[in-house]
Amino acid sequence: MLRGEHVMARLMRGRLVPHRLSPNDERTREVAEALVDLYASHLGKPRAELEEELSLLEEELGPRLDVRRGFKVLRGLAKLLEERSEWAAPTEADPYTLRTRLFELAAALPELPSGTVTLLEGGTREDVLAQVSTETGIEDPVALMYADRQGAQLLAGFEPPSAEALISRYNVAQVQGVLYSARDLSVDLGREADTRLVFHYVKLLGLIYTLEPTPKGHRLHLDGPLSLFGGTRKYGLRLAKLLPGLLLTAPWKLHANVSWKGQEASLELNSETPSLTSHYKGPADVGEGDVREAFHKAWDRAKDKGGWEIEEGTGVIPVPPLKVALVPDFAFRNATTGERVHLEILGFWSERYLVERVRLLREAAKRGHRVLVAAPESLGASTGTLAQATRGYVIPFKSRLDAKSVLAALGTQDTSEATMER
Repeated sequence: MLRGEHVMARLMRGRLVPHRLSPNDERTREVAEALVDLYASHLGKPRAELEEELSLLEEELGPRLDVRRGFKVLRGLAKLLEERSEWAAPTEADPYTLRTRLFELAAALPELPSGTVTLLEGGTREDVLAQVSTETGIEDPVALMYADRQGAQLLAGFEPPSAEALISRYNVAQVQGVLYSARDLSVDLGREADTRLVFHYVKLLGLIYTLEPTPKGHRLHLDGPLSLFGGTRKYGLRLAKLLPGLLLTAPWKLHANVSWKGQEASLELNSETPSLTSHYKGPADVGEGDVREAFHKAWDRAKDKGGWEIEEGTGVIPVPPLKVALVPDFAFRNATTGERVHLEILGFWSERYLVERVRLLREAAKRGHRVLVAAPESLGASTGTLAQATRGYVIPFKSRLDAKSVLAALGTQDTSEATMER
């Protein structure tokens, strides 16, 4: 994705219009092709050499796209190509150890009288280099003593995209960059939209959400990074990763409230917005560790499960009084009693969100749906404040959710009417 300095958008009457390149513009295609060819031709060459060529291209090709901002466009395109590049050190030796040894030997040399040859000239220099070469087996220590600098890295691999794919990726990345500054957003999913796929991404990315049934489908509300006190950068990146997943289905409409350069603005998109195409092939492209998958494996390894059997989540559970719905990740059925309990694993959360979620679980329990939530402790909140409000409903975990904690919660009958009214 793009960094903040690459993101551009126009503010028109309170609405943000992210910068977009036309895949049908001949000059744009030429620039994209030139950048791809540049990276492809530098396989096996140092990064510093590639960066020097990129600077020259900025001066030559940037004005063709935009006289004032063309260089920013090229830098954004290059950043996206960087994500498709693999870099490697030019040597297996440790340059830090190599130059440290060179400096040690040089520092141990006797101080030469004034007016004589400088310290590392002539035979003295060659003696030091010869000793290091003998110790390390490296023929030319000087050539590799700074090989750990970024500019010395070699382009070891590059997956070249087509010009059209690069331009499309740029357009999506610009919208993603705007979402870094979102306070909140909502997505109206039509009945024909693949809601299950969208929620797969929402869950995988650990986003803070609520779901509301509508006459035409569902409305998904998501907290933006600016609504959180901590972890905003990480959350913003994950929120941005949802967009390519959303582009895999239709119909939908998106509205986001954004803080843009000190001004409040809105971003509006829909599944028919031109020049936006997903580069995802499936959820695996997100590249996030899935707590759910890890828990499922831990459950399978558990020995004594007390008669509980795991099932995949059963879809949406409506809670009519609150006009919202739940989307559990798993369901558990007790083979002996027939009792059924649902489990939702949270990613990011806030204290307000968790308390509201437990209120929703209490309403669901009144209608015969017992639901538990698991929340990572690392995101933090006042545990003392939350203890009473969430008692019997929330399973805290650190980096991984273990089967033992869930089994303990399944065996707790703390969701009686008396508890629900607290």
